[in-house]
Amino acid sequence: MAFDKIKHGRSKHISNYGGVGSLIETTDNSIIIETFDEWGYSELNEKLAHYIIKDDRLLQRLKNRFQNLKHLVAIPTDRDSFLHNVRPKASYFPKWFYCTRCNRFANYSEWKKRWTASGKKTDFFNPPKCSNKDCKENHLEQIRFVMTCSNGHIHDLPWEFWNNRLPNDRSQQNDEENDNKNEKSNGPQLDFSKKCCDSQDLIYKISRENTELSGIWVECKNCKKKANLKGVFNFEQPCLGKKYWLKPDNGKFHEENCSAKTSVKLKTSNSVYYSNSLSSLFIPDFQNLLSSEIRLDIDNMVAKQKYSNEQIIELICDLKGVQKELVEQYLETGEIKYIPDNIYREAEYNYFLEKEQPDNKQIKFRVIDCSEQINGFSKLVKIDKLKKTTVQTSFTRNEPIDVDSILQNQNEYEYTVQRQSVSKNNFETKTLPALESYGEGILFVLDEQKLKQWKQQQEVIERTEKIKSNAQNADWKSHQIVAKTLTPNKVLIHTLSHLLMRELEYVCGYPASSLSERLYVSETMNGFLISAFDGTDGYLGGLSNLCNDLENLNNIINSAILRATDCSSDPICIESEGQGVGQLNLAACHSCTLTPETTCELSNLYLDRKLIVSKEYGFFKSNLADE
Repeated sequence: MAFDKIKHGRSKHISNYGGVGSLIETTDNSIIIETFDEWGYSELNEKLAHYIIKDDRLLQRLKNRFQNLKHLVAIPTDRDSFLHNVRPKASYFPKWFYCTRCNRFANYSEWKKRWTASGKKTDFFNPPKCSNKDCKENHLEQIRFVMTCSNGHIHDLPWEFWNNRLPNDRSQQNDEENDNKNEKSNGPQLDFSKKCCDSQDLIYKISRENTELSGIWVECKNCKKKANLKGVFNFEQPCLGKKYWLKPDNGKFHEENCSAKTSVKLKTSNSVYYSNSLSSLFIPDFQNLLSSEIRLDIDNMVAKQKYSNEQIIELICDLKGVQKELVEQYLETGEIKYIPDNIYREAEYNYFLEKEQPDNKQIKFRVIDCSEQINGFSKLVKIDKLKKTTVQTSFTRNEPIDVDSILQNQNEYEYTVQRQSVSKNNFETKTLPALESYGEGILFVLDEQKLKQWKQQQEVIERTEKIKSNAQNADWKSHQIVAKTLTPNKVLIHTLSHLLMRELEYVCGYPASSLSERLYVSETMNGFLISAFDGTDGYLGGLSNLCNDLENLNNIINSAILRATDCSSDPICIESEGQGVGQLNLAACHSCTLTPETTCELSNLYLDRKLIVSKEYGFFKSNLADE
């Protein structure tokens, strides 16, 4: 089934944590967002032309992977849905529900059959209700467990076989010692050759006294065969290759061959879904990062055979101001297959710092020299208006991939997880869903000379290396990849961004969830953007106006630094050798540094406030000495 309306903000449909293939919790149980092709954009006629987002820079970048891509299309608003019949589509998932009164347990289609068989109208079935007369149309409770695999598939547990155990199944034993020592080998072993009986009628019961998984069981009312959920998270089976985010054909969901093993998770677990999204700030006079003219110059230099590749790279980069990585890529492959994220962001960073105020209604900014007023910073960019476009390309399950792998060919990147496309046409799609937002913000640029001196300190190097070491030993490949390029500057700037967002919540009243960061860190970039966009409580016109009073802004920064010297979890937090996911944070926890997940670009990882506030080597130690 498809819902006519999903009562959630548009940002939920494209974010780091939501999009096509994701499970979204609603007041009526959880739903899975269906593929973008079913939303009503199949034909971009005149009535739908205004949905097209104009951002040539982002479109060009995406075409490196999506060669047939023509348009980025906006997520519809409620008004759009009413006028043009375009809207996100979704269906219930997981598919299994139970009644909290009569305990009957069945999948969605069976419940719907029972509802219509009792003479009730289908229009009144959603959200799912029990048709049992004694239950008086009690709303059904959705099961909390799902199964996912590394190839991006998701499906329900085989509940119809759950109470049908094999003779060698040991998961129901009450041997505590065995559970502790050999828990994985004691996952449930099911007999898939048949159901428990020919007249199976399942119930799902939860004990009030036993709050563990052994206090939840599935039982057949007819044959009385039952089994509890002890060991459910150790259950494994070959993946069925289900694609519940695709519209079913003739009532049958799409599936593909899959050789992966599945693992059981709670439906609300973060590892159920990772969106592969890219964001871009609008730049009016964007030029091709490696124009035809520059490519011709490179070709001529190669043809003359007078220069080595190293000399060509040096000359082109110096004379044309082109990034080294792009020239290397063109010399090696003859084309620009991918624009690395740091190069893509560098265009934004340089635009704000080097360009004059453009004659464009979609962007408005002013550069401010603050080197005399605010210690540790050289410039601020007061951005009164900017446009951000966020586009979802694909998604993974079980493990995320890093941003520089999102647009690479499947066989070129290092992960064991497989990407699933947001379109049924996969990477041949002509359209991709996107979200266009207008907002305001402040770009903070740190003092380059002070950074250069600070990062050479041995203590700074050692703390960064500690995070890198933890990342290299982490289970996820994305963490290992980030570790290769992690620098003291990146940890410092990321942490400072978090501290300032938290301080703006304290002193200015902006909810932290309404703010977002955008990091600009490389050999040539040392800044971060804190912004607020339309549809959030932070977008009130007051964020950028903080730049009008540098003395007050300096007080806010100093207050954030001072607040970072103390954490309710100290001394445990400040002396930590690793905490959080993969031990990728040092002196950083929820009490002092972490922000809402939606605000952070790096999943609340790679943070260390000690690099900021240490009296021996902290970047802002002089600010604290003045207190």
